[in-house]
Amino acid sequence: MRRVVVILFLLVQTISQAQDYKSNIKASFSDYLDAIVNLEFERSMDYMLPEFFEIVPREQLVGLMEQTFNNPDIHFKIKNPEILKVEDAQKIDGKYYALLTYANDMEIQLQAAADETSEEKGMRVSLTQAAFEQSFGKDNVVYNDSLDQYLIHSETDVYSISENGVTDWKFLVLEEKQKAILEKLLPAQLIED
Repeated sequence: MRRVVVILFLLVQTISQAQDYKSNIKASFSDYLDAIVNLEFERSMDYMLPEFFEIVPREQLVGLMEQTFNNPDIHFKIKNPEILKVEDAQKIDGKYYALLTYANDMEIQLQAAADETSEEKGMRVSLTQAAFEQSFGKDNVVYNDSLDQYLIHSETDVYSISENGVTDWKFLVLEEKQKAILEKLLPAQLIED
């Protein structure tokens, strides 16, 4: 009987710790997303993998984000960020990695030229929509003609990375366009996956 109690105690403790690290990942990633949604780009950098800044300097990345979000020709808004799942962490080469998937919606409105003709607008809309559909999938892009606005649903994978597997999680967004950077920052077995 005593052995059963010990086993149950260890099982409950293990499950509790598993929930704790996933809760920490979710809380940290929610803070990261909150910083981006609120245009606090400098604060958002605190949640990124520090090694990333050896490839792209922190100041340069902040400047790029400010330029993108503050461009007068593009109105960009992120809405409804949601963490969909956090996979179990795995230890590789002394670090812990947990794959996280999140979704959000974006409203994107491109500033049209004042003298744009209806033919030019049609061309702009179709080329832009085709580019967005290629990046996000056809079913995830809707054009609202009355607002001249694109509504985009995006689901993205991110690696959560921690030295101790419990706290201080940092994030690395997985984008196919950045494969060369990802290969420098992630273990080979994760790149293969």
